[in-house]
Amino acid sequence: MFYIILYLAKIANFFISILNLGAGYTWPGHIALALYPNILSHKKLDFPLGVVLISGTNGKTTTSKLLTHILESTDVKVTHNKTGANLLNGLVSATLLDMSLLGSHNSQIGVFEVDENNLPLILERINPNVLVLLNLSRDQLDRYGEVDLILEKWSSSVETLEASTEIVLDKTQPYFKKLIENFKGEITYFDEEPSYLNKTSLIGKFNAKNVNAAVYTSMLLGIDEVDIENSLENFEYAYGRGEQVSYRDKDYRILLAKNPASFENNLEVINDSEVSADTLLFVFNDNIPDGRDVSWIYDISPEALSGACKGKNIYVCGTRYMDMAVRLKYAGVDIKEENVFASLESTVAAITANEESLSVLAFPNYSAMLQLRKILTGKAIL
Repeated sequence: MFYIILYLAKIANFFISILNLGAGYTWPGHIALALYPNILSHKKLDFPLGVVLISGTNGKTTTSKLLTHILESTDVKVTHNKTGANLLNGLVSATLLDMSLLGSHNSQIGVFEVDENNLPLILERINPNVLVLLNLSRDQLDRYGEVDLILEKWSSSVETLEASTEIVLDKTQPYFKKLIENFKGEITYFDEEPSYLNKTSLIGKFNAKNVNAAVYTSMLLGIDEVDIENSLENFEYAYGRGEQVSYRDKDYRILLAKNPASFENNLEVINDSEVSADTLLFVFNDNIPDGRDVSWIYDISPEALSGACKGKNIYVCGTRYMDMAVRLKYAGVDIKEENVFASLESTVAAITANEESLSVLAFPNYSAMLQLRKILTGKAIL
């Protein structure tokens, strides 16, 4: 049965990729789970050096890519859900697709970012060597509810972990104290100290935490600090998390803004003059990956919004473009009517035609980020 599932996963990935329907990292897992719901518990999927799980509302993609980069720089072979498919099916896809046709691992360790609401479900199937918990904040209230609900689920799952699991935890988050009350294993704490951040091209205090979480996890896995520091120097941004793309003589920097915390983190790097641009693009959708409840935009600091937008060309689009335009207006941001669109393609075309727009900071939420990257790069991630 295992081999049938393995071959079906690889066949599904092949056809999805060859037909340019995406990266092929979600449907193989769907198929595998439909045929074998507990496949993640199968002994064949055990990695020689174990598994690291990374979860939180913000930062998990960057942190998991950082950790993968550090390990691979020291010749450790890693299976990683690099497309960001972080639900149960994404982990299954990443694992099966990185195995040989004979059912053996091509990698030594699994490093997976995990959706915060799916973490308890995955911990029922995997007892990780290291569990990295970054943060919790309001995000997609229609799907997940308030932070307390997620924290309660996490606490119940952490209690069941074996003492062999080590947790890497943000010590600046007071709500995590409850989380570890009944945890049996060792805990390593990180904060926003910038020493390791300064060895990378990343910016912002929030990225200092991501870097520190990845560094301390690498140390727990036995990687030498000198090797870690050397690897940080050539780390590249995760997709949509600060990456820069040139498109028709315009320079775009994409800053994922999918909830109040990530939005304000990105506004902070503008207001602190860590990045600059002449144009800001806000792309706001309410598709299923984003959550239908868009009320969270009123949790964003109006002072941070108005400060970041001051003196810049402002463009707004997306399925909920009017909501974002109104939010910006309430923050005192002046928006030209001709710069507000429903269509992302039309917005990018307008920016391309605007000779005053040379550098663009784009603030998309999740599905909008995927759409924008596809327009700018011509490639789909998922």
